[in-house]
Amino acid sequence: MAFNFGTVKISYKMESKKNITVFGATGKIGRELVKFLLQANVEVIAITRDKNKATTMPHVEWMEADMANKESLYDTMKDSRSVFLLSGQGPNLVEEQNNVIQAAKTAGVKHIVKLSSGAVDENSPFYIPGMFFAKVHADVEALLKASDIPYTMLQPNGFMQNWLGELSQTVKQERKIYDAAGDGKRAYLDIRDIAETAFRILTEPKCHINKTYLLTGGEALNYTEIAKLVSNVIGEKVTFIPLSSDEAHQLMEQRGVPLIAIKTLLAYSEAQRNGKASFVSNTVPEILHKPARTVEAFIKDHADWFK
Repeated sequence: MAFNFGTVKISYKMESKKNITVFGATGKIGRELVKFLLQANVEVIAITRDKNKATTMPHVEWMEADMANKESLYDTMKDSRSVFLLSGQGPNLVEEQNNVIQAAKTAGVKHIVKLSSGAVDENSPFYIPGMFFAKVHADVEALLKASDIPYTMLQPNGFMQNWLGELSQTVKQERKIYDAAGDGKRAYLDIRDIAETAFRILTEPKCHINKTYLLTGGEALNYTEIAKLVSNVIGEKVTFIPLSSDEAHQLMEQRGVPLIAIKTLLAYSEAQRNGKASFVSNTVPEILHKPARTVEAFIKDHADWFK
């Protein structure tokens, strides 16, 4: 069966189990992945803990399930050949994602694509020893490998979409960007590229079985350069204000950010400030057969968030 997707022709062989189950389907990456699958007429089982968040779409069956309850997971994969595994960064992530893995094994799933973290692998340029979220993703990766289910690990770097929160608000209100990353650079990644990469792997799995991919954008930039790009798009000067770790901690604490998230974000900023985050991977263009989306294109696409 073949589909025309953009300028690239997609072909894959349908198996007896026709569906792809997407966990985290109402999140940013999951929503984008479902869109790509729909454009290829792939039958999707979209999982949510609350069906009130679901949007009716052709070829999508929404199912309510809770990763903490293994019994609720079996029906979500009974007719699925592949699973996309993503969940919120909660304290029970390892147990919950392992429930999915074990239920997938029982259901006879042939491939799991797991969204992990670029900070997991000690051989990665983004490795952050001792960071909680890196450790829990590493634990899940080990459990998935031990399950003998064919897998693909996606280990992304920083997300551009994270700018559509506090950062975009301070740009709107003050024309300033605050961060503790200093002059350090990072090859930020558009989550649409993550979703499209996952789509290609899920629908053409043969070349990607039991592989781990480090995902980045195509250019490493610091916040001074990002501020200049935002300035060019909105037509007003935006300035980057570097913060110390203590100042950033205090600001996030005032906003009500959970302590574990504060520690994670500060660890990422420290690594970037110390020049440990500027690596650029070729994985996205190699899998998508086109360049990764640029920061400038992202800002133009989301200009109203910054004006």
